[in-house]
Amino acid sequence: MAEIILSTEDLSVFGGPASLDVDVDFGPTGTRGSRIYGVAADPRLTTTVKPVDTQNFDIAMVVTPSEPDYLTVYQKIGTTADEWIEFASLVPNVYSSKSYITFTAGTGTINVPASDLFTLTTYTAEQFMVQIQIEDEAGTTKPTSLGVDLAITDVGAKKWLTITVTGAEFSGGTWSDIAGQRIAHVFISSTAEILDEVTL
Repeated sequence: MAEIILSTEDLSVFGGPASLDVDVDFGPTGTRGSRIYGVAADPRLTTTVKPVDTQNFDIAMVVTPSEPDYLTVYQKIGTTADEWIEFASLVPNVYSSKSYITFTAGTGTINVPASDLFTLTTYTAEQFMVQIQIEDEAGTTKPTSLGVDLAITDVGAKKWLTITVTGAEFSGGTWSDIAGQRIAHVFISSTAEILDEVTL
């Protein structure tokens, strides 16, 4: 095997420059990107205070819970301070609960404060979809047959969704009206529009 012997009096190390200058002030200044603001009310209203430096495509969201368009998102358009378009709503319009319901001769009622939970322009029973599952006294589910009837009731300034549940349960080989207290799993969703029937 060959034997390698390195013999030198000098060792030179080469590297980069000691300093580097970077100039970033060349070219025109670009426009800033979109910004998201929280506003107290609809930004299209002249009475709503808006940031003074808004530009087109900026976003404003209504953050006051008492406003009818709470959590509605608007986008800036046009040249004046009040030119905005409604962009989207962040309100999920979904409600679920697990609560007791008392049945008498197969009928029980649940009342839900719809105007506190759902942000809608108008409130009609047709705008709500309700799913209910019933537990028996032991916390187990039996085969049940349920019918649901919905109505909107005015109580003061609030709109209440009244859910009337008619039900029977299968036990011991027979069907009988549900009687007594049960636990109801309630899921409610809503839409601002009622869609036309779709034929497949």
